[in-house]
Amino acid sequence: MGWLAKLPLLLLVVWNPADSGAEIYQWVDAAGKVHFTQDLGRVPPQQRVLSEARANSPADKSRVQIFSGPPPAVVPEDDRKPRNPDGDKTTRIRVSRAGTSMMVEVRLNNSVTAPFLIDTGASDVLLPQAVADQLGIQVGPNTRTKRYSTANGVITTPVVMLRSVALGGAVAENVPASISPTMKVGLLGLSFFNHFTYNIDAAQGIVTLRPNHLAEDGSIRGGRSEAQWTAEYQNLRRRIEWIDAEKKRTPSSHGREHRRLAKVRDQLIREQRLLDGEADQARVPMVWR
Repeated sequence: MGWLAKLPLLLLVVWNPADSGAEIYQWVDAAGKVHFTQDLGRVPPQQRVLSEARANSPADKSRVQIFSGPPPAVVPEDDRKPRNPDGDKTTRIRVSRAGTSMMVEVRLNNSVTAPFLIDTGASDVLLPQAVADQLGIQVGPNTRTKRYSTANGVITTPVVMLRSVALGGAVAENVPASISPTMKVGLLGLSFFNHFTYNIDAAQGIVTLRPNHLAEDGSIRGGRSEAQWTAEYQNLRRRIEWIDAEKKRTPSSHGREHRRLAKVRDQLIREQRLLDGEADQARVPMVWR
């Protein structure tokens, strides 16, 4: 029995039925960008009722949904770098289906091929630990970690940089990814899709990708947009501010709690330094941080 035949069982391991249905949920972020996911928990709380109603509506059942990424941002001609016309070709990939979940074969670092679920609600590519091991990725004391909100709560995972991620003939370079010790199948998230104008026809099972050149234009740095970089920095700053406020509220006689808070703050400052290093390497402007 091949891996595709085992897919329904595999998806039960990856997706908790209590946390996600057999539907594709659509939502729009603050920048007006359309996302889709099989996990209702990834949809912002204020959009879940509408998203769930849309997914379950009879009109959508007849054709499911077609999800498209936005066109490239407009960049002044003087700021644009020369482009290779051969790199502008449109790539069409047929997905494997299991219910309404969409799975594709992804080539990582031009060395390992593994199945991934498409999920533009995920900010980064998510690597199962087994795939990271195949790639020879080692997590050490200088590996940055990142917090992700999931249907099962907030988790913290290591963040690494993949040299390349290829879906069919569509290749993105320098793609951030997180490593999950529990997931059996990876997620192909925005750190890959940010490089393309994309269309995902769930009814026909076709993904269409065309390079948007945002990385060349500087609108995408290190696989992330300005909004994503800003959000990461703001999240860290808010957590540090919260720790500082907790220390002020905690009586000086509670020495153990003060030491615990100081340790957490030191860890957050370390994470901020690692993020600065990653941003410097990606040449992220200070205004994005």
